[in-house]
Amino acid sequence: MKATVSDIARNCGLSTATVDRVLNNRPGASAANRQRVMEAAKQLGYLPVADQVTLPSRPAHLEFLLPIGSNAFMRDLAGHIEDYAARLPLVASCRIHNLAGISPNALQSAVENLSLRANGVGVIAVDHPRTRNILRDIVDAGMRLVTLVSDVPAAPRSAYVGIDNRVGGTNGGAVDGTLPWRPHRPSGDGRRFPLLSRPRGTRNGFPLGAQ
Repeated sequence: MKATVSDIARNCGLSTATVDRVLNNRPGASAANRQRVMEAAKQLGYLPVADQVTLPSRPAHLEFLLPIGSNAFMRDLAGHIEDYAARLPLVASCRIHNLAGISPNALQSAVENLSLRANGVGVIAVDHPRTRNILRDIVDAGMRLVTLVSDVPAAPRSAYVGIDNRVGGTNGGAVDGTLPWRPHRPSGDGRRFPLLSRPRGTRNGFPLGAQ
């Protein structure tokens, strides 16, 4: 027998009204209570699951805040998002907002134009104190948040899609340190340029262990 809203309310110690707000993505519930309700709903099997990923209880309205401008990559990304969302039965609508830039001011202006029925928001933004506050406001309003491409590690969010900049930099440095080294040599027109960066077993051009 499927769990009910009352079962979820008893499990997490909240009112049925709060549980109903969370399950239907309506405002009026804190981020902490939303987390409690969703965990209880998953434990009781209230929400459908596919491949261990909890699916929404009803089709979602998604909005993406992208600084597209004249950037070809951003245009392609927006197009792929729209095409993919159109094929998903659990997506009721997908709207792309073209930000006026990558600044927190541009993000704030776009957030003010979010639809009241939005359930999930995808964002490309720079890591900045104002940006983190804006993203917290989105989460506190009951919307699922995903940061795309650019990481904002200190902000609350449901997921991050992209490359972890710190891990990527560490891995890049490790790969760079294994490359063979050749001295600079002049090109045919007299210019000089490096072929590869540094010899194996060195740090900053000096053998490991050297002072």
